[in-house]
Amino acid sequence: MQQFYSSLITAKCFLWDFDGCFADTERLHFVAYRSAFAEFGHVIQESDYYSTFTHLGDGTRREIVTYGLKIAEEEVSRLKNQRYLELIRKGPVECFTETLPLVRLMRSGGAKVAIASNSSEEEIRTVLSTSGFPLNELDLIVGKNAELRKKPAPDIFLHALKLLALAPETAIVLEDSNRGLMAAAAAKCKALWMKTPYNEGLETSEPHLQAISHSELLAAMQNLSSV
Repeated sequence: MQQFYSSLITAKCFLWDFDGCFADTERLHFVAYRSAFAEFGHVIQESDYYSTFTHLGDGTRREIVTYGLKIAEEEVSRLKNQRYLELIRKGPVECFTETLPLVRLMRSGGAKVAIASNSSEEEIRTVLSTSGFPLNELDLIVGKNAELRKKPAPDIFLHALKLLALAPETAIVLEDSNRGLMAAAAAKCKALWMKTPYNEGLETSEPHLQAISHSELLAAMQNLSSV
């Protein structure tokens, strides 16, 4: 616990994963994937989705292999991305209630705050716009692109840190999935495992300072700011 508080105090940067961590969008991703697979006559189960697609990653390939589907992975991904954009443009999409207060507390201590996500920057900005989150509260947004490998590779975190001119050991990553924690470890960043209803009961062996909910983290940071 002492290392947890010490790390919060000394962090120069907080790198947020986006989906299921900064914004409450995980179920919309499931709905988009369900719609895409349905085009090929296959039904994906929500009870399995969060432990595979979200937590472990590479969900489309896993689903195709597990069920022996004769489907092109690229076509499923294309349809899913199209459906997801349609959903977030319609809204409503929300960030977690604690997200904005947390970001403001982080910045009040002089730290940079960035989003570093496997989602595209277009998707991230669409969600933030729809939710009404003030973009001026963020120092940087880094989404997936052709030049960066997706998590669990460390590229997205390392690219964000390069743009911020900060070293990995000065950053704390906020992640809700095993693949995200793997990326943080590979980037040599400290990490918090953000616990939500979507990853309840899931486990990880990846290093992290603390498994903590948004409300618990907010309370911890409020306590620190009052000292």
